[in-house]
Amino acid sequence: MRDSLAGRASELAVLRDALDRRSGEAVVVGICGDPGIGKTRLLGELAAEARRRGCPVLAGRAAEFEREVPFGTIRNALADHVDTRSAAPGAADLRLLRTVFPALTAEPEAAEPALLATERYRVHRAVRALLEGIAAERGLVLVLDDLHWSDAGSVELLDHLLRHPPRGGVLLALAYRPRQAPARLGHAMAAAVRRGLATVVTVGPLSFAEAAPLLPAGAGPRRRRQLYDASAGNPFHLELLARGADLDGTAPPPDVASAMAGEFAALDAERRRVLHAAAVTGDDADPGLLAAVAELPLGAVLAALDDLTARDLVRPAGFGGAVRFRHPLLRSAAYHHAGPGWRVAAHARAAAELRRREAPVADQAVHVHASAAVGDLDAVRLLRTAAEQALRVTPAAAAHWLHAALSLLPRQDATVATRIELLHLRAEALGITGRLTEGRALLNELLGMLPPGSEPRSRVISFLCSLLHLLGDHKEAHALVLRELEGLPEPRGMAAGTLRVALALTTLMTGSAGDAAVAEAIETARHTGSRPLLAASLGVGVAVSQASGSGQESAARLDEATAMVDAMPDHELAERLDAALFLGWGELYLERYGSAQRHLRRAQRVARATGQSHLIGSLQTLEGVVLCCTGDLREGLPLLDDALESETLTGARDGRARVQGYRCWVLVWTGDVAQALAAGTEAETLAGGHRDWQSASADGMLGWARYAAGDAEGCLQLMLTAGQGADLRAVRPQWRPRWFEVLTAAAAATGNRRLAAELAAGAAELTAGPVLPRHAGMIAMARMHADLHTEPRAAAGHAARAAELFAQAGDRLGVARARLYLGAAHRDTAGPARAGREIAAAQAEFARCGARPHWLARITGIPLDAGDPAEPADPGTRRLTPRELDVLALLAESLTAAAIGRRLGISAGTVHKHLSALYRKLGTGDRLATVLRARALGLLPDAGG
Repeated sequence: MRDSLAGRASELAVLRDALDRRSGEAVVVGICGDPGIGKTRLLGELAAEARRRGCPVLAGRAAEFEREVPFGTIRNALADHVDTRSAAPGAADLRLLRTVFPALTAEPEAAEPALLATERYRVHRAVRALLEGIAAERGLVLVLDDLHWSDAGSVELLDHLLRHPPRGGVLLALAYRPRQAPARLGHAMAAAVRRGLATVVTVGPLSFAEAAPLLPAGAGPRRRRQLYDASAGNPFHLELLARGADLDGTAPPPDVASAMAGEFAALDAERRRVLHAAAVTGDDADPGLLAAVAELPLGAVLAALDDLTARDLVRPAGFGGAVRFRHPLLRSAAYHHAGPGWRVAAHARAAAELRRREAPVADQAVHVHASAAVGDLDAVRLLRTAAEQALRVTPAAAAHWLHAALSLLPRQDATVATRIELLHLRAEALGITGRLTEGRALLNELLGMLPPGSEPRSRVISFLCSLLHLLGDHKEAHALVLRELEGLPEPRGMAAGTLRVALALTTLMTGSAGDAAVAEAIETARHTGSRPLLAASLGVGVAVSQASGSGQESAARLDEATAMVDAMPDHELAERLDAALFLGWGELYLERYGSAQRHLRRAQRVARATGQSHLIGSLQTLEGVVLCCTGDLREGLPLLDDALESETLTGARDGRARVQGYRCWVLVWTGDVAQALAAGTEAETLAGGHRDWQSASADGMLGWARYAAGDAEGCLQLMLTAGQGADLRAVRPQWRPRWFEVLTAAAAATGNRRLAAELAAGAAELTAGPVLPRHAGMIAMARMHADLHTEPRAAAGHAARAAELFAQAGDRLGVARARLYLGAAHRDTAGPARAGREIAAAQAEFARCGARPHWLARITGIPLDAGDPAEPADPGTRRLTPRELDVLALLAESLTAAAIGRRLGISAGTVHKHLSALYRKLGTGDRLATVLRARALGLLPDAGG
């Protein structure tokens, strides 16, 4: 890398170091500074050095006047390399990449991916995989310039890459003006710097000594100082001033704008016209397009381009004679140098030529927006089409195009319906991008156009409530629905039914009494005869009653809703797809995990088929929770990770808080306690502003992570404060069993036997009424923790009972932890052999779940298997049942089949069936080989132990 770049030795050293560190891991370097300060030159030096080292370089640049072209910056850099052999994207990724690179070809039989706007992280992952593919052989340097002008889609992608950097030797070099950069990019870069992933180089003005090589050699000392002072040490300004400087110094140097205008004035009319056309069409415009915009013959345009290139106003770019300006500031100056009327006509000619070429609608929309007049309905239709195409992957661009369409739509009676449609669509786009406050304002405007009591109005109210819930304004949503219900002309129609479901949901979110609202919602829905509406009201009813602890009717309501949803065809369910979501929550609360998973997977399929993007994050979250409740962490955690990406893209604080809370809980069991603490801390921060049920939930998850991290005191302080005392009166009833289990364990870990006993007694009081098996298992575990160090025999009884209850509920993770503690209790009561069997069974179950809770070794004193349970030594061991593990443990004691049967209370024939299953799963043929294989896999304690 050349050190001769004037005054930039320290900056070049940082870039050189970034290249040196780019071996096997991603490196990010940001170059920020004012316009013309030298960011582009530094990127050029970095690219040249990378090429000298044999590393591929891809480069792209954002453009000031094309900020709404979806993924414009990324397409500019990668479009020519997506189909290369080195990238080799798979078929699924290739289909996703076509949403960014429309020119990509896919197999004829390949269907387009069912991609929703809130799942656009899947596109981001595909681009990351593409970068990894390109970098696989010799690494990769991706250079992106002028990101302060970048489109929203590219910024979201960069945010994803900075949070999930590509594997392999990828260097991302990003240049931008810090004061103009999108907030999302600034926050992402700051976070990457904190994590040690990124380094930011701030490029400042040159000193007079550093600027000396850029000053005219023939100018005297006074003139050189004048030029430097006029440029304020900005290299681009200095070069521009020096190009036309009066060397004798008799006149003061011009300002920068005048200097650029002087360069344009030196051109004849034809060359100025081509320069203005290039400013209108943008970077990499081909001569044919320039000819159409400039209204000149192609030969004249080519001759003009030769002259403009010789003057270094434009430079060759790409293929086919395309050019780009020497510097973006020159393009901006040339654009504004052209007359405003000429620019409008030029944009219209550009739009017409691109339409003739059948160019992507988004490329046409840039010029249509800049040239159309109010009342141009063809322009409105094209802008709407551009928005609808952009909505899945770049909803921010969709919102922009819809705003443009609305500005062109005349305010006439004939266009009211179209305006309502465009407003609703734009509100959806704003909500998806996280601009929730703007979306709320738009929906309020839309309400003023809809008659009271109409079904469309009630649907808009329901949508507005959803945005308010995402904003955390649950009380405002509650008040909004109450006001709307008061003025309703027909209290038992579809509009009323929609509003009453929304009201019942607001009682759930606010934590207020909701039984009456639920009853009215169900009654109104029955009156309407709408099955989807009734299913939604029944599902919300179950969630409300479980949250309030008044769940006597929950099972019957859930049975009715389940039968109703199962009987509906998909197109009918799609009318109120949230019915499946509410049903899933109800089934989770009542521990019907298999049914919940079935309904949630169907709902996601219908959501993708019908474009109901707003539900997908909640559906993914709930399915992830359901799977983890059954112990399937391998499937559940990735779903929660997907849901987190969805909520991050929408900017919904409450939704992100919920997902991070659940991830905290799961990450503790996977052994990633540090990540669990980070997730729990973020959940508490996001939810902590309201001090409501959601903040309490976040406190409970973070308290759990603190306990696992060895901070039992911190766990007690946080959770007892959130619960408002040891009776946990501030905690929702369905959460209390888990809270009692965690708090009793933490109290026992601190040696506070009195508090542990008090908490265990509080847990036992919950059994006075009906208790579901999983909750009963948690209560038994709370009592076990209180007794473990003082009454191990009683503790063993509680742990054994908990294991039975967890097995009844289908919670394999619960079974594993109960059997582990049962083994710990047996060490002092039943002896090491029986303890060893329980511990081995627990270890095997943890492995099958994908759990790695090594922190439990500190608490129980039991060293857990140090192997990685994410991939057991033999695939067959994943399928060993608890009964097969019991038989295996007794087999190791050299017992006969009859003796094993007597111990376990089963027949000898049943024992032989279990033995046959063990031989098959472990790949053995006799008893001795089976025991030896089991010991090698860690399923049995060592013979000497």
